Amino acid sequence: MKYLTKNIQSESTLTKLIQHAFPERKMENLHELTEGYFNIAYEVSFEDGTKSILKIAPDPKVTVMTYEKNIMESEVRSMQLVAQKTRVPLPEVEFYDPSCTLCSSPYFFMKKIDGKSLSSQKSLLASEQISHIYYLAGSLNQEINRITSDRFGYPGQKELQGECWFDVFAAMIKSVLMDAEKEKIDLVISPSGLLEQLKKDRGIFQSVITPQLVHWDIWDGNIFVEDGNITGLIDWERCLWGDPLMEVGFRSYAQSADFLRGYGIKGFSETERRRILWYDIYLLMIMAQEHIYRRYETADSYYRATALLSDKYAELVKMSTR
Repeated sequence: MKYLTKNIQSESTLTKLIQHAFPERKMENLHELTEGYFNIAYEVSFEDGTKSILKIAPDPKVTVMTYEKNIMESEVRSMQLVAQKTRVPLPEVEFYDPSCTLCSSPYFFMKKIDGKSLSSQKSLLASEQISHIYYLAGSLNQEINRITSDRFGYPGQKELQGECWFDVFAAMIKSVLMDAEKEKIDLVISPSGLLEQLKKDRGIFQSVITPQLVHWDIWDGNIFVEDGNITGLIDWERCLWGDPLMEVGFRSYAQSADFLRGYGIKGFSETERRRILWYDIYLLMIMAQEHIYRRYETADSYYRATALLSDKYAELVKMSTR
């Protein structure tokens, strides 16, 4: 799919990028990878037998959602940090160029990892293997979340950073509402009602005092597996410093008991369940807008997201009246 955010480059430009990053290697083959939805990616094979993945950020002229600004910087910085501080398997960053001199956008190369995405292999795996993979994903996710910082927010956006989690998260919510308003996207819930509810719920965020690294995109498509084990986690572009309950594995509508067991969580307090609902809502508002910002061929993702969004907002309001 040629989504709007995919910054397609000519063969001559791609050759320049490859030669600039690897002057000592000779390219043997180059082809586009099509599983991703945001950045364009290519697999590069070299005559020495090595393989790299090239990712190129969207063209600066393309309008992206607020949280997506400078997320390649966030991705590279987060990958390097995780590689330094953990034993979580992930691709090694080989070369990063944010100068925009050889092409219109930042780009980077990373080593290709073994395996294939869980989403592409799931139907071929036994249920015991799938359970084991989710258990491992939970354990690895917990290790990522142990990395801490002194400020909350998106690494590549100073305007969405701060020392108070509630203030940062409120700014994130407002930015998503502004994105929807800009493109006249109906989120099927009341923006003013949502913000009023957020004010009432300020207290449930007070216990989040330490900014922790959140991958925020560990779903089947970003878990690479081989022989029933995880070979690597990919797509670190959505990383931010926040509350670990933002992680995909904690979404109330998609929780896996095996993931929770691997993470070491047996249950949630009422306050934690309310925060989980807020993070559901934040993600679903984003998902409801992707078909416009990326120019998907259909609005199917919008209808799925808004149906869930309506349910989760109603659940949140109902909890507040107890």
